[in-house]
Amino acid sequence: MKTSTALITGTLLGAVLTGVATWVVMPKLMINTHESRLGFEETVAALQTAATGKKWLVPKIYDMQASLHKEGYTDMGKISILSLCQPEYAYNILKNDSDKFVTAVMPCRMGVYETKEGKIMISGMNMGLMSKMFGGNIATVMGGVADEEAEMLAQVIK
Repeated sequence: MKTSTALITGTLLGAVLTGVATWVVMPKLMINTHESRLGFEETVAALQTAATGKKWLVPKIYDMQASLHKEGYTDMGKISILSLCQPEYAYNILKNDSDKFVTAVMPCRMGVYETKEGKIMISGMNMGLMSKMFGGNIATVMGGVADEEAEMLAQVIK
């Protein structure tokens, strides 16, 4: 009786602790953040140049600061979001009905923002980790995305 109670208690405690650890750690693992060695506008321009140099499309750059300023919010600092699309990667996901559910995270995005301390930061989904979570074709495509995003960032981060 005591052994089975200890086993059940230990199993439940282990499950709870694993859940808490996952809850605390996962957000930090899902988003990569890097400090830029350039100024804000230079960082946005350098990422756009790096992307187009690798034959990625940059269909939209959102100026979040300007958009929110129009709505009366003025204290967030400089913030832009670059939408990035590599047509071959996108096609290799979108051609399969079974893979289309990942359109919720397409196109890829990189955020560029200025902190109150004046640091210029770049954030984006951890595509390397994301690729491992899906498996199959999505893992292959997202793995390529992760590699190319790392090459683009290498030109800009400290």
